[in-house]
Amino acid sequence: MNLEGKSGVITGGAMGIGKAIAQLFSSEGCCVVIADVDEARGTETQKEIEEGGGRCLFIKCDVSRSEDVKNMVQKAAPFCDVVHILVNNAGIWRPGRVTELTEETWDQVLNTNLKGIFLVSKEIIPHMQKAGGGSIINVGSVAGLVGAREASAYNASKGGVVNLTRGMALDFAKDNIRVNCLCPGLIESAQGDMVVAHYAPGKDPRTAMTTWQPLPRIGTPQDIARTALFLASDESAFATGSIFVVDGGLTAE
Repeated sequence: MNLEGKSGVITGGAMGIGKAIAQLFSSEGCCVVIADVDEARGTETQKEIEEGGGRCLFIKCDVSRSEDVKNMVQKAAPFCDVVHILVNNAGIWRPGRVTELTEETWDQVLNTNLKGIFLVSKEIIPHMQKAGGGSIINVGSVAGLVGAREASAYNASKGGVVNLTRGMALDFAKDNIRVNCLCPGLIESAQGDMVVAHYAPGKDPRTAMTTWQPLPRIGTPQDIARTALFLASDESAFATGSIFVVDGGLTAE
């Protein structure tokens, strides 16, 4: 699953799943661009990848803002030369039922998780079309497939990601652009800790996460990164419009 000679843009790449994807892609020869709102962590991730011998550029970007996205792509294009891979990973989780959510929180979640994919894809797909094809990986969630209690905005955003993926795959298949959706379960990360703190207050996140899915261990960012590598590589050349669930068996129950 070598990515030698390829370039990729990873949103939300400063930490967690995005960082693991950036690091793994780089180790497989990919030139990576990280887009994230967290400047400190993004800069540190770029430094770590460069110290490991990879090519990496961090660009501060809020994917919910069209001007930020346009600026990011303008800077990424000359660094990458050609964009072969896009990982739409940027996302946030906020709890709340529809009767409790503020309009501001609803907009924040939908604008980041769903609108962000639209804005970034809109700017990068033309570059892929000129290059003769590419692979887009939209990071969804099991919450977009089966739902989760007290997470209405998140459920709506990730459900939208799943079906947006299908529509994009149909629209750009003729351009040799593959679009797939990667749906993680509960993963060891800062966001995973927030979820546990909400649903199991007072419990140790590691202990709680271990018992929430059939496989008796915690999912890691590296688990998701390895699946992303498969989808980015030519090994998945006939896969498009598909939903890849990596959740330790959570949705099987």
